[in-house]
Amino acid sequence: MHLRRSGVVLFSCLLAVSSPDPVAQDPMPPPSALQRAAELARPAEPHQRLQRLLGSWQVTSTTTTAAGAEARVERGTIEGTSLLGGRYVMLHYRLQVEGGGLEAVQLLGFHTLHQLYTSSWRDDHSTWAIECNGPPDAAAPDRLVLHGTLVDVQDAEGHPFRLELDLGDERVEVRLFETVGGAPVLRQTQQWTRA
Repeated sequence: MHLRRSGVVLFSCLLAVSSPDPVAQDPMPPPSALQRAAELARPAEPHQRLQRLLGSWQVTSTTTTAAGAEARVERGTIEGTSLLGGRYVMLHYRLQVEGGGLEAVQLLGFHTLHQLYTSSWRDDHSTWAIECNGPPDAAAPDRLVLHGTLVDVQDAEGHPFRLELDLGDERVEVRLFETVGGAPVLRQTQQWTRA
């Protein structure tokens, strides 16, 4: 607690120094704000739900790039590890894809302040991140539905997409929908099984 308070004091002091009117800045947040920040910083039940993704998985990915095109099936592994005291799960993908391999990292978490599941994806076939988020569903707590903007070479401005994850202890199902002509189109499914 001493380190946390020292960090908050240091941060508040830095804000006061950078402020054009340091007298107007309160150098120390009120105790209620510190208590609320501490509560929001602790992992909660949604973080525990994500911990079910830890460990080794075999994955089969089926991708359809265009209507009428033959689906592409790729296989590989996913290794799930816990980060920062259970606040995040990092999924390390290694897939055999057409023309070589794909390595990717997905970071899943839960934003307690805004009550949103979050995802950040990076891979070795690009140099940009794909972000998405979505609220929990009390009626289906093991289903995550996240929305974001998918950016690629053909659409640098991006277009909406939806990522759905059905979490199970021994099996996970993932679906990726892209928006095409204003309608969602299923582009990819993934089936994970425990390795």
